[in-house]
Amino acid sequence: MKPRANALYLTTGEVAARLAVNPRAVKWLIRTEQLIAQRIDVEYLIEVSDLAAFIDANTIRPRPKCDGGGIE
Repeated sequence: MKPRANALYLTTGEVAARLAVNPRAVKWLIRTEQLIAQRIDVEYLIEVSDLAAFIDANTIRPRPKCDGGGIE
């Protein structure tokens, strides 16, 4: 494994591992502008905060349980 120059950025492979998807899916998210990335030569680098924002924006949260609204 290569030493990390900057822990603020992740490669497409590292993002894919965190999301449990194929690296090609990460590249598709970048191509369709759903995930922000910087292209350096042939590699894309994703800032950790951009990945966190993507996950937050695409997380489905459960609705609070309804108690019936007072209807008896």
